[in-house]
Amino acid sequence: MKLSKILGVLALAFFSEGQAQNYLNYNVGNAHSHNDYMQEIPFWNAYYANFGSIEADVFLVKGKLWIAHTEKELSADKTLENLYLDNISKQIKKNKGNIYQDTNRKLQLLIDVKQDYKTTLAALVSTLKKYPDITGNSGVKIVITGGRPEPSDFKNYPSYLYFDGDLDKNYSADQLKRVGMFSADLPALVKWNGKGIPRDEETEKIKNAVGKAHAQQRAMRFYGAPDFPNAWVNLMDMGVDYINTDHIPDLKKFMNTIPKNFYKNTKEYTPYTPTYKTDGVNKKVKNVILLIPDGTSLPQYYAAFTANKGKLNVFNMKSTGLSKTNSSNAYVTDSAPGSTAFATGIKTKNTFVGVDNMGKALAQIPDIVAEKGLVSGLISTGDVTDATPADFYAHSDNRNSSEPILKDFATSKTKILIGGPTSGLTKETEQKLKDAKVDLYQNLKSVSNINNRTLVIDPLASKRITDGRGNWLADAFDLTLNDLKNNKKGFFMMVEASQTDGGGHSNNIEQLVTELLDFDHVVGKAMKFADENKETLVVVVGDHETGGLTLLDGSLKDGWIFGNFSTNDHTSIPSSVFAYGPNSKEFTGLFENTEIFNKILAAYGIQK
Repeated sequence: MKLSKILGVLALAFFSEGQAQNYLNYNVGNAHSHNDYMQEIPFWNAYYANFGSIEADVFLVKGKLWIAHTEKELSADKTLENLYLDNISKQIKKNKGNIYQDTNRKLQLLIDVKQDYKTTLAALVSTLKKYPDITGNSGVKIVITGGRPEPSDFKNYPSYLYFDGDLDKNYSADQLKRVGMFSADLPALVKWNGKGIPRDEETEKIKNAVGKAHAQQRAMRFYGAPDFPNAWVNLMDMGVDYINTDHIPDLKKFMNTIPKNFYKNTKEYTPYTPTYKTDGVNKKVKNVILLIPDGTSLPQYYAAFTANKGKLNVFNMKSTGLSKTNSSNAYVTDSAPGSTAFATGIKTKNTFVGVDNMGKALAQIPDIVAEKGLVSGLISTGDVTDATPADFYAHSDNRNSSEPILKDFATSKTKILIGGPTSGLTKETEQKLKDAKVDLYQNLKSVSNINNRTLVIDPLASKRITDGRGNWLADAFDLTLNDLKNNKKGFFMMVEASQTDGGGHSNNIEQLVTELLDFDHVVGKAMKFADENKETLVVVVGDHETGGLTLLDGSLKDGWIFGNFSTNDHTSIPSSVFAYGPNSKEFTGLFENTEIFNKILAAYGIQK
């Protein structure tokens, strides 16, 4: 019989050597509430977190089983019955015979006997006679730990009682049937404190212990184990089945978010190989391609780099720096002032688009370079009136004012705007765009040639890569580049991957990585054009970081990543800056985000 069947809903993570760690096998059913009675609300905190195992220490006092960690803490109002057995019985009745509403979920009650096991177990058996709904329930397993009989005496106790196994003992087949799981003292086995990874010999000891339990078709738990995310990750990595915790809400959140925090890439690609012939050369450029992966910094890039097995176009750029992202009125920016800094060289307030602190319109790069005969194009995988693209053509003190923002495109010097649907496209707006001789298209595929100022609002743009957007961003880049490059005096292009930010907001590492890898294809295209053209500067910079992403584990060899998010919003972490082509070395070091604007104009040889 397979191990997973033996333990029902517990998805045990038993990995063969060299096999990628499968964190998706873990859930709250693998969580064990250690010393549960010390929780603010014993039983219920762990129960409502859907934990698979709960521990209670018992002392026999006046014929009753009292709950406490030590004898000094004993209290008549805290008994095994009123804290656990009554509540378990109540829930079984409420759920019509099941311990949890989800009939696949099961509960292990680990009873730690603190005194003479013979008298304590006799009292326990006597007490459990009042709870046939528990003892006869296949969804509840009672396991005795601490003081317990020798294996040869297991048979002398009711069949509903199981016993915690000792790895140093040998059990007969019949005795093993009464072993509920195996437990071991982790500090007695290794000195690892949960930080970093265990030493090789310590890892081997832990894996050997787990392997010994699994070889007997039983789950493994370590008590005394460190209790925080890095320790949980390592214990899961080594196949430990029950994760001990005193921090129920933290482990609950950690376990429940594993599906969104783990991603294995299935579409590896080979990045473009740069020539570096004009990289870092000090000369004026005719063209600048500004690539903005919204909400990204180094953790996001490295997650994508790991998923693509140690390859990323953006990491082939030798000139790197850091951009400080704060807005004029907040330590943590939003996208509106974040990209306004790039577009205008001025820090402004959160939610302000292309205007200063007083709401006064600012000159943006497309309008500035137009005076020198250059043309501009803007692309986004979001709403065409979203903050980032709007920062380059519109002026508003409210990033959510979609209609007036889109109307501003009529008077902008930007030639091409491509993105997703917007509520700002009203009949009045459409007429204003028509009067301004802007060609309006409803999808990218319908655009064969660009002759006039062009606006493309394509529903496909706003789809995620995982929902079928396909090569839309690369196609939009090619279409725009093929037109802009025909302008002899040069061009400016801004490309935004907006849904990388969405992956941070939703704490979804799959969305984040797939969107960033899609964006990186375009980075490669831009670098290739820069090599061929020799007069093009490529700059990659996020407007801010989103999600507070940390990378807990991963495999550069196998292309999987396991992370954790600290927030569902923006953070103040500086954004990584990458540059390639002439003047790329100007984008190194730590600088204000407004310097992106100044450095771009300087590369053009434009003084503002």
